Amino acid sequence: MKKHLNGILFVSMSLLLGACGGQQASPSSGAAPQTTPESSSEISTPEDIDDGRELIENQLYTDSGLKVYFNARGARIEKITWGEDNKEIAKDGFTVGRVANRIAAGKFTLNEQEYNVTINNNGNSLHGGSRQWNGPFANATWEKVDQTPSTITYSIHSEDGEEGYPGSMDMSVTYTLRQSGELSIEYSAVSDADTLCNPTNHLYISVNGNTNYNDVKLWIDADEYTPLNNNQLPTGEIAPVAGTKFDYSTERAFSGSDSYDDNYVLNGEDYRKVATLTGESLGVKVDVFTDRPGLQLYKAGNGQICLESQMMPDAINHPEFDEYGTTILREGEEFYSKTAYVFSAVE
Repeated sequence: MKKHLNGILFVSMSLLLGACGGQQASPSSGAAPQTTPESSSEISTPEDIDDGRELIENQLYTDSGLKVYFNARGARIEKITWGEDNKEIAKDGFTVGRVANRIAAGKFTLNEQEYNVTINNNGNSLHGGSRQWNGPFANATWEKVDQTPSTITYSIHSEDGEEGYPGSMDMSVTYTLRQSGELSIEYSAVSDADTLCNPTNHLYISVNGNTNYNDVKLWIDADEYTPLNNNQLPTGEIAPVAGTKFDYSTERAFSGSDSYDDNYVLNGEDYRKVATLTGESLGVKVDVFTDRPGLQLYKAGNGQICLESQMMPDAINHPEFDEYGTTILREGEEFYSKTAYVFSAVE
């Protein structure tokens, strides 16, 4: 099994800065800078960004008819529409933090000190805690610090002790939409004390337009997943997907009869293509790229699917997950991570 690099970079601060289980449709140290793989380079040229598009407040668009709408609450993607009839194919992509997914009993030990973070999900802490299931960052109003015709950046300051986490943290998230249909999400964070950092975006994708899972296909580049106990917490085991409902290592029809809220151990390292979701009815395909080692598959109902990039769930309490990277952000270091959703027509 290959070892995954952690998600913290020693770089100048040009930016500051998943898992589910609530309700919607009812719901890191020492790595080289991430680079775009050959499979993505064809859709990521500078000319593809600086192309003279008009600046529309809180919206990014492509000339081919892809529109992305944003809201400062949760630094979220409000919705994504497709084509001349503006069919909604994704919505409510709020930012999750400080830590996506669950922390068992809301407890962890860092630097030999035990911390208790807010419990909000069956006795555990989900998505950073707070009274709401989707966490404090999803419900805070972020500052919009910049927008161009192709990018929009939000930032937030999280005080020392917020929801029980140590350290004051400054965070930002930058969205970039290229004419190719590539919507990238770049996260940065820095803290004045050792803390945890594992952000994600909770985008609800519906390649059939918020209807059903008919004619939906899924591929995930993963041969293993992290089994859960009856409280949605990882057991610490890494198990093969072969022969289970979790096996999407070869593209196949998405199972509308099975439930999913599970983390996949992705193949490969660094920034690479990790998943493809295809809707034959609307003719929409979504490719997912990330530099993270994990991907949470969440079936939300009404034809909606979340594919959330992340570190391993409850990683701080599972030393057996250390080979995949850490969720610890050290004082003064800068966290950086990139995930992209590439929208295109089915060929």
